[in-house]
Amino acid sequence: MGKKTKPIRSKLSGSVILSTALHLLVIALLIWGSLTQKWDLGGGGGSDGQVIDAIMVDPNAVVQQYNQQKAQQANVQKAEQERKERAEQQEEELRQQQMKEQERLKTLEVERLQAKEAAEAQKREAALAAAKAKEEQKVAEEAAAQAKAERDRILKEQADAKKQAEAEAKKQADLAAKQKAEEAKAKAEADAKAKAEAEAKAKAEADAKAKAAAEAKAKAAAEAKAKAAAQQQSKAVDSLLDGLMADGNKQSGAAAAGQGGGNRTGANNAGVATYIGQVKTAIEQKFIDPELYKGRTCELKVSIAPDGLLISAKVVGGDPSLCQVALRAANTAKLPKPPKDVYEQVKSSVIEFKP
Repeated sequence: MGKKTKPIRSKLSGSVILSTALHLLVIALLIWGSLTQKWDLGGGGGSDGQVIDAIMVDPNAVVQQYNQQKAQQANVQKAEQERKERAEQQEEELRQQQMKEQERLKTLEVERLQAKEAAEAQKREAALAAAKAKEEQKVAEEAAAQAKAERDRILKEQADAKKQAEAEAKKQADLAAKQKAEEAKAKAEADAKAKAEAEAKAKAEADAKAKAAAEAKAKAAAEAKAKAAAQQQSKAVDSLLDGLMADGNKQSGAAAAGQGGGNRTGANNAGVATYIGQVKTAIEQKFIDPELYKGRTCELKVSIAPDGLLISAKVVGGDPSLCQVALRAANTAKLPKPPKDVYEQVKSSVIEFKP
């Protein structure tokens, strides 16, 4: 606004100066003209008359001219003052308009910035909502894929368990047939052996009779010598009696030792039951969803190393699905180390599971 008013003021000052200069020039010309005016004064109009150059100045005219010029100058100054006031008024109005325009533009800029910020905020919210929806969709898809994979895994495990159970059943049937054939073979071999033993017994009896006869003959021949060896025979009998008495004492000690062994056997049986219970508990702790197999049974035959390491686990019989779970649990369970005094009884044991 200040930059616009400076040219206006410069123009007005220039106009005043120019107007003043022009008026002064006009006054100077008028004065000079009045001073240089010539009057011809003749003496009768003859040729012999003399002409006198004279300049006549009218003071009233000069004063009037000066007053006129001063009035004109006052009018010019008044007009200039009025123009200046109008210019200042216009400048003030222009300044007010510019201030209003600036306020309006400022308000519009604030509104524009607010609208832009609101649009950006709405855009950000929309982007966040879209990202959240996409993430939720991704999570849902992953959950569905996991559920499908889990269903497929269970179906596959069930199919594998059924196939394994069928194979195990066929194996058991084959084993039963083989065992039956072996039993028949063993019976035939036992019959043949019994017959051979009977024949051997008959032959032995015949040999015994022949031997008895020979001994009787030899006894008769030896009676002659019996009397000579009576004293020596008596000593031999005494020695034999001493040996028998010693054997009797040994048998008594053996009987007492047998009773103590029976106590140890009872203790071993309790240790076996305790250890088998510990193994069963360790395997059952690895069952997955045991409630699904409630009312079913499964028997596993486990082979255990002296340090408690599982050597093998096989299905003996029972529900295929439960047996599959039990096999996995046995292979992942950490079994306790068996006591040395019961290891031989527990190294290969059959364990029954009933969730």
